Amino acid sequence: MDENKTVFRTSARLTFVFMLLMGLLAWVVVQAVLALIAGRSPADLTSVAASGVLYAVLFSALSLVLHRRNWSSVEVTDPALGLVEKGRMAVLPWQAIQSARVRRPGPFAVLQVTLRPGTVAPSATTLRPRIRAGQPVCTVNVGLLRPATGVLRTELARHLPQVACPS
Repeated sequence: MDENKTVFRTSARLTFVFMLLMGLLAWVVVQAVLALIAGRSPADLTSVAASGVLYAVLFSALSLVLHRRNWSSVEVTDPALGLVEKGRMAVLPWQAIQSARVRRPGPFAVLQVTLRPGTVAPSATTLRPRIRAGQPVCTVNVGLLRPATGVLRTELARHLPQVACPS
């Protein structure tokens, strides 16, 4: 039997660009605070800009190398939904899922999977659900996954109506 499978993985390119922008923003904020504390602007803006770019590139590259094993991924198959976050994994059969939705836009998007009441919690070595409004919820960052969150929503909608119908 041929199993339909869609894998969503963190994009290294998008992660690098996102970290680069965050590094540049942090550098600008730090330089502004230092200028306020010193009471004057830096004398050589060219060297400050060059050191900022160098910092952002090194910060982004080092972040990619150090945190690659903690990247998120989602695997949608016919029998189950696989979630990976920070090196921990959970494979949830569709019958155990009450709802799944993507919240927040852009790189800060998260997938929240609400489990049905009475579902056995995964073991301590897997992705642990948190209790929200009395329901166990697994949360995974999906903002930098490829294919994009629109494809993830389509795949979830394809599987979730079958879960909603009692069988």
